[in-house]
Formats: sequence, structure tokens, C-alpha cells
Amino acid sequence: MWERERVSETTTATLQYRFDGPEDAPVLVLGPSLGTTWHMWDRQVPELTRHWRVLRFDLPGHGGAPARPLGSVGDLTDRLLATLDGLGIERFGFAGCSIGGAVGADLALRHPGRLASLALVGTSARFGTAESWRQRGDVVRTSGLDPIARSAPEAWFTPAFLAAQPAIVEWAVQMVRTTDPLCYIAACQALAAFDIRDALGRTGVPALVLVGAEDQVAPPADARVLVAGIHDARLAVVPAASHLAPVEQPAAVTDLLVRHFTTAWQTASVPATGSAPAGPQVPAQGGPLAARQPVAATEPRPTPAPTPAPTPAPAPEAASPEPARGASPFAAPAVAAPAVSGPPSVPAPAVGHMPATASDNPYATPADPNPYAAPVPVPSPAPAVTAAPVSVPDPVSVPAAASAPAPAADAHATGVRVRREVLGEENRRDPEGFGAEYDDFVTRVAWGGTWARPGLDRRTRFLVTLTALTTGGHLDELALYLRAALRDGVTAAEIKETFLHTALYCGLPAANAAFAVAERVVAEEGAGAGAEAGAEEGEKPGESGPEA
Repeated sequence: MWERERVSETTTATLQYRFDGPEDAPVLVLGPSLGTTWHMWDRQVPELTRHWRVLRFDLPGHGGAPARPLGSVGDLTDRLLATLDGLGIERFGFAGCSIGGAVGADLALRHPGRLASLALVGTSARFGTAESWRQRGDVVRTSGLDPIARSAPEAWFTPAFLAAQPAIVEWAVQMVRTTDPLCYIAACQALAAFDIRDALGRTGVPALVLVGAEDQVAPPADARVLVAGIHDARLAVVPAASHLAPVEQPAAVTDLLVRHFTTAWQTASVPATGSAPAGPQVPAQGGPLAARQPVAATEPRPTPAPTPAPTPAPAPEAASPEPARGASPFAAPAVAAPAVSGPPSVPAPAVGHMPATASDNPYATPADPNPYAAPVPVPSPAPAVTAAPVSVPDPVSVPAAASAPAPAADAHATGVRVRREVLGEENRRDPEGFGAEYDDFVTRVAWGGTWARPGLDRRTRFLVTLTALTTGGHLDELALYLRAALRDGVTAAEIKETFLHTALYCGLPAANAAFAVAERVVAEEGAGAGAEAGAEEGEKPGESGPEA
């Protein structure tokens, strides 16, 4: 059964919220960014509600919510928990963007038993500097929210998106303008006091750290600090996206969230009364995300039993009347719409971990054959045999028929994509030049074959490759792959440990040369801070941004 609900009245201890999705599904909570409303998640809802009962909430004074200013990020967390307690929800997954992500991090530190899994989108352990947020509050006190509203789109979106999506830009401006000024100032003060860098090591919830490659508010360097500090965290960098990646690259963000929450959902040791079901039920059929299995992880993970594919839900509808809320220009139809971002052929997000099954590996083609293997003769069909009727189990438990083997050309297309994602387009040789045949061979066999196999995640393949290049003394290639590894979420600390282990088994001279190359590359990439829990990331100019 589906539920669409909106609370029109709240107490001082609760938040305005709405539900979408089946009532018997696990609960997934989505938290908004400062200056936005729950509509920023509109494009994720159709797919997420295939697996979860989605609860979205508004910040105080945003989207027509009661103007009751919050005192701190912890206060906002407490109001969310009071809301969930009133609904009888004990355990849930959480994805939050910016200040919404700060709430998720606070939940993981103060109430880890309530969280089944966590996704931090455009989030920092400390957003900019305390002084920058106090100055922002002063601007609102003296000039109102109009200056903030006019500058918000440049902080939230890339220049290409701003040019291609004027309706969404105008929506963003109006959304900020209709926010209660005192609630906005209070949120700025809460972000000024927010700093969890020293506490990251106590985070015991599996986390996906997702960041737009061009985010200036919570840049990729800040995301690396989170990944380095949180015990069980993975990094995903979304190309062609800035701070509001769920709006700018909805398809990529949705896929990352579904993969994370279906593979990293922790069961509670003792189920609480009124708690959500133990884990998400993944449909057995339908859609590119169907029939995926959970990945083994450090903490116990549930193995969701196959369940009937739920009926696709219609788009979420807000109850009438809608108080002081502009219509979302990217509200999704009944089925998931394509990404709204302008530039075509956006590369897939660079993810610091990958699933362990072929069906869930976005870099693998179905049943890729050896592109150079001889064709296998097809035997003549056997004579027809009349058999007695066979009782077929319930269709839910019968896996879908395997796809036909992909032609050899698919291995080349897969290889081109994977190499671009790992090393960048500029690394490819001229396909028309002297080495065209060699380039084709490497593209099919190395990138479309080995690198696309599901048996190892990408982080492990990077570390194995760094070890092999060190042993062979291929220092130019080593520098190339070091840069790629750092940009994909491998931390400087992991690289250091890899070279220490390499020195033990492959020789000190080789490791010495590798350390020299790594020190130079890490310094040039500015990734060293990602390996240290106490790195001072927020002092860099331009990183505070106008919105969180």
C-alpha cells in the first residue's frame, strides 16, 4: 500500500515532513540543503520508493514550514528524531545534502543505533569558517535574503547547467527568497558552530560520501577528509555536478544511493517495536537496478529476500493547500525521468567501491566474451521430447532469464568508458594512428575485460596496479595511476600502506622510488589532507560558498 502524507501542523519539537512509498517498506529519510525544500529530492523519489518508504522533511522556516529557528545542528537532529518517534519509526536509513548531511553525521555520532546506513551528499566535517557564516547572517539581517537568493544558483550548479536550465535557476532563487530570514540566520549560526573533524573516527555506520566534482561549497577535498576519518566509508565523485548534485545529476545520484543502501543496510541487533523492516526489499524484476545482491562488508549486512516487484508509484503530490511553496520545475513523472543536466554523455561517477556481482557492476557488460576467442559451433537441436507437466515455483523466486552474450563490440565500448572514468579521455592514443591496433587490443582486453570484471572493486584494482607498476619500475605510469587513484577516492594513507607492503615483498629500492613519485603526486593533487584526521580543510579561499 502506498502512502502520500503531509503534516500541516507541527510542534516546536518536530518537523514538517511527507511520506512517499509503500507503508511496509524500510524507511529512508532524505534531508535538504540550507535554502531548499524537500522538492530538491523530487527526481530521486520514483526510484527510491521502489525499495523504501521515503520520508522527506523541511528545515524550519523553509517551504512553508513553521518558523521556529533551530539552536544548533544537534537541535535539528533532535527535532527529526522527535518526528520519527511520533511516527513509531525506530530504525531508518538516512541521506542528507549539506546541512542535511550534517544532521546525518550527527545521527551517526550520537544515535548510531537508529541508523541502518548513511549517505552524506555535499557534506563537510566543517563547512568553511565560523566567521564566514556569521558574516552571512549579518548580510541577511541588514539586506534580507535577496542577495543570498541571487547568488545561490552559482553556488549550487555548474555554469553549463545554469545556462541550460533557466527554469530550475529561477526556482532556486524563489525558494531562497521565500525562506524565513530568522530561521535562515539561525541555520547559519548552527553551521558556524558545526565541526566534527575530531569525532569522525567514532562514526560506526557504513557511509557513502557523495560529492559533485565541481562543488565549491563542500569540495572533493572535504569529502576525502570524511572518507579518511570514517571507518567504513566510500567516496563517489559525480562529474559535471556542483553542490546540489541530486538536482543537477539526478540519474547518477539516484543510482549511487540505490546501490549503497541495498548493499550496506545494517540490521539492528535487537529489533525495536515499531521499527522499520530489517532491510530494503529489492524487486526481482524490472529496471536496470533489479536483482542486485548485497555486498559482504565489515558489519553484518542483511540478505534481502526476493519480493514481488512493487507497482511503480505515481509522482509525489503535495497536499493542498501548499503554503508559500513554489512548484518544483523538476518534479518527476510516474517513471524516472532522464537527467536534467545539459551536457550529453556525462561520464559515470567515480566511485571508491564497486559491488561484487556482475549484475551490479556498471562498468561490466553482460557476459562479456573473449573478443579474440573463436566462435563456438552451435549443436543441432535435439529431437523434441514430450515431458510431463512440471510444477513451476512462484515467479517471484525464479530469476530472470540470462541476457544473451554481448557481441565483441561491446567489450570495446565498455573499455572506452572504463578507461575514460579511470584515467581520463586524454590518456587514449589516436585510434587512427600507428598504434591503432594496439589501442584496440588494450581497450578490449585490459579496460573492457580485466578492469570491468566484478571480482574486485575498483579501489583494490588501483592498489594492485600501483604495486605491479612499482615492482616493474614503471614510474611514469605509476604517477599516472596515482593521480587517478586519488581522484577516485583512494586515500594517501592507503597508498602509503600499499608501498610499505610492497617494500617488504618486492624490494626497498623499488618502494623508495615509488615513495618519491607518490610524495610529488600527493602534494600536487592536494590529497594529503585526506589522510589526516585533523587536516585543516576549511580555511581555503572560496570553500565556504554561499549555501549549505
